Amino acid sequence: MIQFYEYFQLYNSVSELRSECNSITVINTGTATAIIDGLEIVPGAQYYAPGNINEINMTRYRLSYTGAGTEQVLVIRKLYK
Repeated sequence: MIQFYEYFQLYNSVSELRSECNSITVINTGTATAIIDGLEIVPGAQYYAPGNINEINMTRYRLSYTGAGTEQVLVIRKLYK
């Protein structure tokens, strides 16, 4: 049996998101549009990059925002112990 935990983190500024995990979910909890590597995530929408067993995603995502409103995303990462 493979054990893992989920790590939750809020971002509210332009940042680099390091995945270094099995799967990552980015949920736009703000009112401004979030942009991850050119992909627009409107408020309330999400981006999900799943992983297979024993895979680790090493992508470094570039997070920015566009438009007026609150800039905030919730990032959930699945990490193996």
